[in-house]
Amino acid sequence: MAEKIVASDKNDHSVKLYSSLLFLLILLIIAYSIVAFVNLGSRVTPETFWRAMRPGEKLIFDFGQVRDIDRLRYFGGVGTGQYLLDCSDDGQFWNGGLTLNFDGVFDIYVWKDFPIKSRGRFVRITVLQPGGKLYEVGFLSPNDSQPLPVANVSENPPEIMGDNSSQNLIDEPQTIATLPGYLNGMYFDEIYFARTAYEHLHHIEPYETSHPPLGKILISIGVALFGMNPFGWRIMGMLFGIAMIPLMYFFGLQLFHKPAYAFWCAFLIAFDCMHFSHSRISTIDVFLVFFLICSYYCMLLFYRRRFSENPLKRLLIPLFYSGIFFGMASAVKLSGIYAGFGLAVLFFSAFFSNYWSSRKARKKMREESIPPEDPLYEPLRHETTTFRKYGWRIIIWCVLFFIIIPLVIYSAAFTPYLFVPNRGHGIQDLIQYQINMYNYHKNLKATHGYASPWWQWPLLIKPIWMYEGKGLPTGKISSIATMGNPLVWWPGTLALLAGMVSWFRKRDRLLFFILIGFLSQYVPWVLVPRLTFIYHYFPSVPFVIFCIVYLLQLFREKYHLPNVVLILYAISVLLVFLMFYPVMSGMIVDKFYVGRFLRWLPSWFFYI
Repeated sequence: MAEKIVASDKNDHSVKLYSSLLFLLILLIIAYSIVAFVNLGSRVTPETFWRAMRPGEKLIFDFGQVRDIDRLRYFGGVGTGQYLLDCSDDGQFWNGGLTLNFDGVFDIYVWKDFPIKSRGRFVRITVLQPGGKLYEVGFLSPNDSQPLPVANVSENPPEIMGDNSSQNLIDEPQTIATLPGYLNGMYFDEIYFARTAYEHLHHIEPYETSHPPLGKILISIGVALFGMNPFGWRIMGMLFGIAMIPLMYFFGLQLFHKPAYAFWCAFLIAFDCMHFSHSRISTIDVFLVFFLICSYYCMLLFYRRRFSENPLKRLLIPLFYSGIFFGMASAVKLSGIYAGFGLAVLFFSAFFSNYWSSRKARKKMREESIPPEDPLYEPLRHETTTFRKYGWRIIIWCVLFFIIIPLVIYSAAFTPYLFVPNRGHGIQDLIQYQINMYNYHKNLKATHGYASPWWQWPLLIKPIWMYEGKGLPTGKISSIATMGNPLVWWPGTLALLAGMVSWFRKRDRLLFFILIGFLSQYVPWVLVPRLTFIYHYFPSVPFVIFCIVYLLQLFREKYHLPNVVLILYAISVLLVFLMFYPVMSGMIVDKFYVGRFLRWLPSWFFYI
C-alpha cells in the first residue's frame, strides 16, 4: 500500500512538473514572438510605379517656387535604368547634368538618396536608359526629412495615363521614408531572395537561381498575404523561427524523455543570436534548418523503435515523414542534401542493430536448443522472424521515401518556372538549371570581407555584419549582424569535443545520433572549396544544443550538478542575448556601448 502511495506521489509530481514546463514553454514562445515581431518591418511601401519606355523621355517636376534641393529620395523596383537630372529657375535654362545610375539589384525595394545640392523651381529627369521601375520619388531640402511639395509633374512626350502614369511617382508621398533603413527596405541577401519571391508570385523570370525555389516560394506566401513590403517578405521566416522553438522542445523530449531537458533545448535555440537574426531576415536558411530538424526528429522515432516490438506500419510512418522533410530541405537549399548522409547512417545503424539482435536470438535458439514450450522460445522466435519479415520491405520502402519522394518534391518546387510567359520551360530547362546551380557553387571564386572558413565557425571568430544604418545622429549606430550566442556556441564546441570522447568510451546510441546529425551538416563544408560564411553553421546549431543538454543531463544525474549552476547558466545565456540584441535587431544605440561592451574579439565588427 505504501509503495502505491509513493508511486502515486511520483506520478503527481511528474504531471505537475510537465504542466509547469509546458506553461513555461508557452511563455517562452510568446516572449520570443513579441521580441521577434517588434520592428520586424514596415507594411507601408509605394504600390504604384512609373517606368520609362524609351530613351529621351523627360519628366519635369514643378515646386511652384524656387527651392533649395539637397537630394532625391527614390524607391525603385525590378529593372535597370539611367537618368540625367537638371535644375532650372524658369524652365528654360537648365544646369546640373547629374547622372543617376539605377542598377536594378542593390537599388530595388529600398529607399535611396541621390545628391542634387542645387536650387531651382524645376527638376528635369531625362531618360538615358529605360527599363527600371520607379515607385515613388521625393525631393528633400538640406535640413528637412519631409519631401518638398510638388505642384505638378509633366511628361514629354505627353504622359501616358493609367498604370504607367508619371503621376504615380508623387501619388504616395506618405510612404516616403523619413529615415531609410531596414525597416522600410531590403538589406543583405534580401535583394536576391525577397525579390525572387516577388518574381515567382508574378510569373516573372527569377533573378536568383543559385538555390532551389522552395524557400523563395515560402517567402512569397507572406508577400501574397501582406504585400511587397518588409513585413510581407519577412513574416514567413519569423513564423518558422517561432515554430522552431516548440519543435526543439518535442525533439528534446524524444531524445531525453524528460520535460526539463526538453525545455533546455527550446530555451537555448530561442536565445541563440543566429536563430534570432535569421528568423527576421528574408533569406532561406531558417526554412532549411526547420525542415532538417523535422527530418531528423522523424528519423529519431524510427531509430528508437525495435522491429520486434512494433508493427511494420509504425516503423514506416516516421521514415515516410523523414523523407518528405528531407526533400523539402533539399528543395530549399542544395546543402540540405548533406542531411541525406546523416539520415542514411542513422537508418542503417538502426537497421543493423535490429539485424544483430535477430542474429543473436537465432544463435541462442540454435546453440541452446530451446524447446517450444520454453518461455524464452516465443520471444526469441519473434525476434528472428520479425526481422526477416520486415527487413527487405523497409529497405524497398526507403527507396520510395528517401529517393523518389524527395526527387518529386524537389522537382515540384520548380513549378513557378512553368508559369513564366514566353519562356517555354520544360524538363530540359530543369536539368540545365541543376547544372547551372552546381557549376555556380563549384566555380565560385568571389571574395568577401566577412567570409570565413569552416574551422572558425564554432569559435565565433568572424560574424557577418549584414546591415548598417545611415543618416543617424552623431554617436549613434544601427547594425544587424549574424552570429551565435557566445554562451551557446563556445560551451557547445567544448560539449561536442567531450561528446566525441565520451562516445568512443561508451558507444552511447543517443550520443551517436546527436553527433551524426552534427557531423553530417558540418563535415561537408570542410571539403567545399567555395567561399563560405558563418551562417553555413546554422544547420549544425540544433545538434550543438542537443550535445550541451546531453552533458547537462549527464552532469546533473550522474555527478549531481547543483540546480543553481543550471539556473545561473540559463540567466547568463539570456543576459548575453539581451546584450547583443541591439546589433541583431537594428536597434539605434550609442556607438560607445557597442564598441565598449560587445566587441569581445578584434574580428567582431558592428560599425565602422
